[in-house]
Amino acid sequence: MAVVRPHRLEPPRATGSRDRAPRLSRAALGLVARVGLAAVLLTSISIGEASRPRPAEASVAPRCVIADTTTRFHARSDWYRTLLDTKLRVSRSYAPVDLVAVGRAGVSGRGSVRRIALTDLTAMFRAARAAGATFAVQSAYRSYATQVATFNRWVMEEGYASAIRGSARPGHSEHQLGTVLDLKTPGGPEPWDVADWAQTRAGSWIQRNSWRYGWIVSYPKAKSPSATCYRYEPWHVRYFGRIIAAKIHKSGLAAREWLYVKGATGTWIGGGATATPRPSPTVAPSPTPSVTPSESPSDGPGGSPSDSPVPPPPDPTPDPATPSPTASSAPSPSSTPEPIPTPTVVPEG
Repeated sequence: MAVVRPHRLEPPRATGSRDRAPRLSRAALGLVARVGLAAVLLTSISIGEASRPRPAEASVAPRCVIADTTTRFHARSDWYRTLLDTKLRVSRSYAPVDLVAVGRAGVSGRGSVRRIALTDLTAMFRAARAAGATFAVQSAYRSYATQVATFNRWVMEEGYASAIRGSARPGHSEHQLGTVLDLKTPGGPEPWDVADWAQTRAGSWIQRNSWRYGWIVSYPKAKSPSATCYRYEPWHVRYFGRIIAAKIHKSGLAAREWLYVKGATGTWIGGGATATPRPSPTVAPSPTPSVTPSESPSDGPGGSPSDSPVPPPPDPTPDPATPSPTASSAPSPSSTPEPIPTPTVVPEG
C-alpha cells in the first residue's frame, strides 16, 4: 500500500511571538498527516471491498470438490432434478430404459437420447434448420463403462489435473442420464477443437434459443468453471423440459446452481418437469390410428365437450370414467362406447 505523504505546510509568517508559530505549524502538520493516513486506509478498504465478490455475485452452489457421493434424486424418473458434479454421482448400474436413436429427430449424428426428450429435440432441430443454423450430434448417451474409457483417454492426453476440469469421472457425467447431447456443426470438426463453438452459426443459435425447447447449456461461459465445476462447453446441452428450462434461463443461474437452490440435495421445491406432452410425433407405431381423431374427446367423464360446462357445482363422482351418464341421452350405448378405451393405450406406445 502506497503511503501518501501530506504536503508540507509553509509556516505562517510571524506576527507575534516566534515560539508560537513553529508549535502551531507542527501541530497542524501532525493533524493533516493523521487525516491523510486515515483517508488512504479508508480508500484502500473500500477498494478491497469493491473488488471482493459479494455473496449475491458469487455462486449460490457449494464449492466444487472431488468426491463420490450418491446424488439425492437418482431414480430414472428424476431426470429433470438429478444433480451431478465433481462430488455427486449416480451408480454404475444407472441406465435409461427408453433410449431412442437421435436420428429419429431428423438430426445427423450417432447416439441415443431418452424418448422423453425426442419431441423437443425434433422441434429444436427443425427451428435451427429453418434459421440456417443446422446442428449435428457429436455425442449423446454414454454408459458408465463408456465414460470410464472417455475419462481415461482425456487423462492420457492432458493429464489428470486438466482432464478433471474438462471431462467427468464415471458416474458423474450428465451423459449417463440419457438427456444430454454434445452438439457440433454438420461436417465440421469436433466442437472442442473450435476456438469457441458458440461463435459459429449453429453454436450462436443454440446459446440464444435452446432453452425455448427445453434444453439448457450446462456449462456457460460466465459461470464456468467456478459455478459449474467444469470448463466452458457451449456444445453441451441438457434436457430439462420447457417449463424448468424457462425457469433456469430466467434465473440467470447455471443449471447446477439452480438445482442446488431448488433443493436437489434436500427438499425439492423446483416443481415438476411436466415435459412437453408426447403427442403423435413421438408415438409412431399407433395400433388404431383411425379411432383417435374422432373419439379422443370421449375420454373425459362427460362423453362430449358440450356436456361439461352444464353442471356448475363440482360433481365428486365423474372421475370413475363410467360412460353411464351419456347412456341416458343415447338410446344405443352398446355400439358406440366400446372402441373408446383403446385410445388410452396409444400414448404409451
